Amino acid sequence: MKVLVIATHLDDEAIGCGGTIAKHISEGDDVYVCFICGGTSERYPDKKLVETRRNHARKAADLLGVTEVFFYDFPIIMLDTVPQLEIVTALEKIIFDIKPEILYTHYSDDMNSDHRVVYNATMVWCRPSKAPFLKKVLLYEIFGSTRNFNPNYYIAIDSFINTKLDALSMYTTENSVQTRTVDTIKKLAEYRGAEINEAYAESFVVYREIV
Repeated sequence: MKVLVIATHLDDEAIGCGGTIAKHISEGDDVYVCFICGGTSERYPDKKLVETRRNHARKAADLLGVTEVFFYDFPIIMLDTVPQLEIVTALEKIIFDIKPEILYTHYSDDMNSDHRVVYNATMVWCRPSKAPFLKKVLLYEIFGSTRNFNPNYYIAIDSFINTKLDALSMYTTENSVQTRTVDTIKKLAEYRGAEINEAYAESFVVYREIV
């Protein structure tokens, strides 16, 4: 089975569904990760830092066992200045090259404008008429950013919590940013696990599932 994770920023994949990625891979699935904001911007102009962060993402992907990672160069915290067609077109190539059966991406209600833009652009291709190969679309949460998140789908990650946290630890330039530490992400996984009587879990909102 092919699985595609669409993440706005480098580390969103580990925060939102790192344990789930590891679980998919343990079950023999091929997981691909696509980062939208992998470039510089007026706020983050340091090209050397961009490459450092990409190397962190590659290390996290290797640790998780991801099949392939894709980086786009859209500017960080400036996606709302980019014509949506450019982002939609970029996602079209990835989605139709891979043809995933399962897709993970951001939830619609988020304080981060970049996350909202990526959600809207992704949904263009999640319509059954556009991507009939997509059988399940799940929306993940980003701690400290996603709002009004009421999950209706849980994945227990008891056996993969350490892998998730190790992957997140690869992002040494991002740890402790806006309270998103390894410790707080572990506590969130504990909380979501408690909701389903498991030790650890990641939670999602089902956008669509075809059985």
